[in-house]
Parts: sequence; structure tokens; C-alpha cells
Amino acid sequence: MLVIVAHHFAVHGGFDFPANTITLNRLWQQFIFMGGSLGNDIFVMLSGYFLVKSPGLNYRRLFNLWFRMFFYSVVIYCLFTVSGLEVFSLKQALKILMPVTKSQWWFASTYFVMYLVHPYMNRLLHSLSREDYLKFLKAIFFYWCIIPVLTNSDFGANATINFMCLYCLAGYLRLHAEDYGSRKYILYGLAFVGVNFLSVIALDIAGTRHPYFAKMSSYFLGMMRPFTVLAVLCLVIGFRSLNIPSSKIINVIASATFGVYLIHDNRYVRPFLWVNVFRNASFQESPHLIPYSIAVIMIVYISCTVIELLRQKAFRTLSGGRLS
Repeated sequence: MLVIVAHHFAVHGGFDFPANTITLNRLWQQFIFMGGSLGNDIFVMLSGYFLVKSPGLNYRRLFNLWFRMFFYSVVIYCLFTVSGLEVFSLKQALKILMPVTKSQWWFASTYFVMYLVHPYMNRLLHSLSREDYLKFLKAIFFYWCIIPVLTNSDFGANATINFMCLYCLAGYLRLHAEDYGSRKYILYGLAFVGVNFLSVIALDIAGTRHPYFAKMSSYFLGMMRPFTVLAVLCLVIGFRSLNIPSSKIINVIASATFGVYLIHDNRYVRPFLWVNVFRNASFQESPHLIPYSIAVIMIVYISCTVIELLRQKAFRTLSGGRLS
């Protein structure tokens, strides 16, 4: 979630670096931009790894997922309209009441759909032999990972298909490769992250010489791009091999990550935060951009974590522990 917040600092901050020059600030903005796809892929793969062995649909968990989206959608809209930052609109208010179907957050809505259908996906995945599962993975990743890179097209893919592919990949790790991997895969994963960033630099250099490449620096950074998928796959395998004891602090902070996302990437909070409050773009040419961005990212992450933990505590108290 921390690298996703960093990604949003980079992508929603209004930066507009000239294509004919390569500066440290531009490279830093592009580096933290990579966190979006990496973080999204990690979240989906971790979900697939644990959900592939779940007994079925947990309706309480499904409701809690929807309720958190509904809560922040309504509360944030009310705060912005009451404060005068947004003009009340009946049409918009009705959309606010349907955060999933109206995709107030694209990731959350897609995740909700994946969670709805995961029991049926599990039936398919559990029915496949290891050999057929591998053939299935090769097919879907050829269609929606390799072909899009070679043709610069989505080949009919969308966010839901991307989530399903990553879910299936994580499911294979859990069902057929639990004894595979070691800590060295963390280094492999970081190496693939480095390769991704080298592709950015290479396209930056090419863009200074030919206009065609000027806007293509992020071409290899998507959720289903090969090096991104390989990086996340290696990181998941590597961290799975670590023997990390249970930590109450880690678990408490982790419980707030979804709330951090819902708060800071709300469609009203997003421009207010990065453009009006922190004025990211005004630091585009500043020698302080790197330390400033790190400080802002930490402030946003910690503040949203505190808000979400307070919300959890309040609803646990009100509902007698049934709702968080």
C-alpha cells in the first residue's frame, strides 16, 4: 500500500516533465510511478493465494468489504459538499450510494467482483491436474501478457481479466508449488523491478531522439506486463519462504491498508490532496522533490491509517464486534 500511495503521488500530482530532457526529478517520479502495478499485482496474488483454498463465499466478509466502500463513499462526499468544495448533485449523490456498480474505486470494484466469483474459479482450478493447470496458465498469460506487449493492444483484456489471471497464478503456487522457492527469489524479484526501470530509462533516452517514444516510458509497467508479473511472482515466492512470526503491530497496520486506499484515492480526495494541499507539481523542478515526496507519502499513509483504525474501533464498539 505504501508503494501504491507513492504511485498516486506520481501519477495524480500534475507533473509534466519535458520529453527532451532527462532529470533526476523526472527519473524519481517515474521510479515511484512503478509502485502502482507492483502493489496492485501483489494484493491480487496474495488474495488468490489464500482464497484458492477457502471453503466458499464468506458473506460477512463480502458485506464488510462493501460496507467500507459505502461508508467512505458517502462520508467523503458529504464532507466535500458540506464544506463547499463540491456542489451537491442528486445524480452524483445516487452514484455515491452505489460505490461498486458505479466504480467509485476501480480496484475495489474489480476486487469485489473477483471475490464474488472466486468460489466458482476455485472449482475450476481444483479440477485441473498440475499438467493441465500449467497449460492453462501458459495460455492465459500468452493471450493477455505477451500478445499485448508485442502488439500494443489489450487483446480484449480488462481489469477483471487481469485480476483473474493473477488469481490463477497465485492459485497454482498454493495448490501445486507450496514447497518451491527460497529467499533468493526476493533478489530475483528486485532484479525484475530493476529491469522494468531500465526499460523506462531506455525509452526516455529514445524519446529525446524520436517523438514516437516520448510518451512510452511506462510501456512495460502495466499490471500484466511480463517483467511486472515476474517481479511480483518472485517476491511472493521469496517472502513465502520467510519464517516471520505473528506480529500484532503488523496485523493491526495491515488491517487498515484497504481503508488507506479508499480514503486517499477517493475521486474527491485525490485532486484535493495532491493538487491543492501538497501541490506536487510545484516541486517538479525543485531540488527538494525527493525528500518532499517521501515525507508527503508517509504523512498520507500514516494519517489514513489512523483514520481507518479509528473507524474500525468505533464500528466494533457500536456493533458489539460484528462489524469493522
